[in-house]
Amino acid sequence: MVKYIGLLALVLCGCTQAELPETSAPEIDEASFGGVWHKAKLRGVSFRAIGQEPGWLLEITDGSEILLVTDYGQTKTSYPYVEPNVFQEERQTRFFVNHHDVEIIIEGIACRDTMSGEEFAVTVTVAVGENRLFGCGRALY
Repeated sequence: MVKYIGLLALVLCGCTQAELPETSAPEIDEASFGGVWHKAKLRGVSFRAIGQEPGWLLEITDGSEILLVTDYGQTKTSYPYVEPNVFQEERQTRFFVNHHDVEIIIEGIACRDTMSGEEFAVTVTVAVGENRLFGCGRALY
């Protein structure tokens, strides 16, 4: 998990390993995340994203699995964890899952959830075949 969070920190700040501050993981106020975010963290989830229309969620558990829930919770697909590709200059982290059938793009661009108005640190795009899901996410330190 630390390895993935370190990679995500590199992407988000757009700096090299040597430029990272010693405490690159900000303090997180668990109460502000609400119950589902905190419970995901307790289950070992290192990154979580949500999107609307249609409703979906993504949970990445470093070294274990990538869970994608689509169609407003009707379809749950679990994939084995794969190492991400990090593109520092573009401030992107990409996961190519299931022999490139699924691509997850995490970009260091601020995002606002369309339903709740909540602000997130990153924009997330999940491409499954021809379908693209758009949403927001955050690392769960």
